[in-house]
Amino acid sequence: MKRERKIRFLLFVVCLVAAMPLAWGAGGLKGHDLATPVNPKVTICHHPPEDPTNVQTIEVGLAALRAHLAHGDSLGACPQACGVPSAVPKTGQTACWGVDGYGVECAGTGQDGEYQKGVSVDPRFTDNGDGTVKDNLTGLIWLKDANCFGYITWNNALTVSNTLASGSCGLTDGSVAGDWRLPNRKELESLLDLDQTFPALPAGHPFSGVQLDYYWSSTTFAGNPSDAWYVDLLYGSVDFYDKGLTYYVWPVRGGP
Repeated sequence: MKRERKIRFLLFVVCLVAAMPLAWGAGGLKGHDLATPVNPKVTICHHPPEDPTNVQTIEVGLAALRAHLAHGDSLGACPQACGVPSAVPKTGQTACWGVDGYGVECAGTGQDGEYQKGVSVDPRFTDNGDGTVKDNLTGLIWLKDANCFGYITWNNALTVSNTLASGSCGLTDGSVAGDWRLPNRKELESLLDLDQTFPALPAGHPFSGVQLDYYWSSTTFAGNPSDAWYVDLLYGSVDFYDKGLTYYVWPVRGGP
């Protein structure tokens, strides 16, 4: 019986010590006035509703945590930016569809058109007047001319994107070779508005030369290194195919 009580006491001490960093910080109890109520802080990734691209790691009290999580914040520090925000952008889909392809009432479908979750900004794009367009949702800078290179293979798409510089394709932004790249699949998909077709881009976008056709992404299909993902600007579909085929190219640079 004494041995069992000792084990329970040790477990209590271990749990108390483990909880101390959350309640009192890395310094433990040192310097803490036990008469002062403890107000533990929680680290979250904050997505300001007025500017969802400006994500930042902050600490909040437990009393405020629920409200932050309700409007899209997440537990833990913000991940490193990878070209698109950690917050999920709206797909733009407002209608819902049945298996037969006909429109249906959205209630109970669980489709994007029912929930319309995610973040958005207005205006979505800013024409920089130098041959580039900024996406205010992701922070990415896109070439304004979406058809500077015509149909080319995937390998050539990588090359022309990586060597693109000011003075070409209507650019006067001072960019140099190496600033631009072929967008990855997620970056290219981030442009889509799935409630639009012909093209599947947000209404009122400032781009020129947009083709109702396939655009290469830099992302290789994991199941076959001879294939790469592409995005169809006609309907907004995404698929992969042989890198030896010829599709359009839409270079991008920068990030949040």
